[in-house]
Amino acid sequence: MATGIYTYRQNPLYERSFLIFKESAPVGDYTVLDEQEDRILAEKKVMNLISRMNGSHDLIPLGEVTKSRLLFHRKPKLSETDRTEVVFYSYDGRGVSRENAILTIEGDIQ
Repeated sequence: MATGIYTYRQNPLYERSFLIFKESAPVGDYTVLDEQEDRILAEKKVMNLISRMNGSHDLIPLGEVTKSRLLFHRKPKLSETDRTEVVFYSYDGRGVSRENAILTIEGDIQ
């Protein structure tokens, strides 16, 4: 688990989901949509996400493992009180990108 203001842990209710915490309080979740993705790979992606949210640039290189690029789209908020939603896509260079995961979190992330 990353050290810093943000941490994560496996969601006890959903196998393909991780809970996101800010200073020990739950603030969001990361849910894997791609049923073919290995759970260990998904957790490494979450580790990288948490590292970035904590301001670190020291990430686990995953491009050689996945043989794809991870793209994302931050969905626009309809109001200031809405949660931030980020949809992640995987793109292997063929065809179109596929939805990979969704991050839903309270507040804004950089």
